[in-house]
Amino acid sequence: MATTILEEIKVGLGIMPDNLGFDLELRIFLNSIKVNLIQLGVTEMDIDIDEQTYWPDFEEVTVGGLVKHYVLVKARQAFDPTASETIEKTFQSSVVQLEGRITHEVEETAA
Repeated sequence: MATTILEEIKVGLGIMPDNLGFDLELRIFLNSIKVNLIQLGVTEMDIDIDEQTYWPDFEEVTVGGLVKHYVLVKARQAFDPTASETIEKTFQSSVVQLEGRITHEVEETAA
């Protein structure tokens, strides 16, 4: 069974999907991340993310995988208060690398 974007991110954060306590904060955060992705050229993310939103069908499978990883890393960065400074630096480095890879793949797909 397919999971929604919200459910998948909650599992990645260690939150049980049936725990609704953080849904509002997560939805707001996910919708702000989608703006970053649209600016990177990921037009498939031009959607409103709520409790019923599934991952879109990406034109390029690689882009879709990178987007899912990017969203999870950004969410972990924002919602994991236990992260050490070293882990935070690793997350930030991952975000920068993923943004570059997403941009590259989007440009390659458009060419």
